[in-house]
Amino acid sequence: MNEISLLTFDKLFDLIEDNQFENEIDKKIAEKILKAERDWNISLESLNDFITVLEKEIGGTATKTSLNKLLKKYNQNIAQYAWESESVSYLLDIFDITKKTELRIIFNELTEKLKTE
Repeated sequence: MNEISLLTFDKLFDLIEDNQFENEIDKKIAEKILKAERDWNISLESLNDFITVLEKEIGGTATKTSLNKLLKKYNQNIAQYAWESESVSYLLDIFDITKKTELRIIFNELTEKLKTE
């Protein structure tokens, strides 16, 4: 699995606050990622950390299908996984915004765009 260039959540927050996106779609994706990270059960430093933890939790690639399965698992014990469930819901929203099929690819492309802006 290729590692995403280090984009921290602090940097992503600053980019959103300063409106440093070339289009609204990228900004919406960034906002969803940030909301998802905030609701995750542990604090993470970067997008790479987040996708790595997600893929470990899923047991494979983070796709719409695999995230839906994870959400079902969390919803079966919502009292224990309420925050994670909310986090996964934000990530699933991203697939409604973009045509990409893998979350790692979405994270990578966003990171690359932000490096060149």
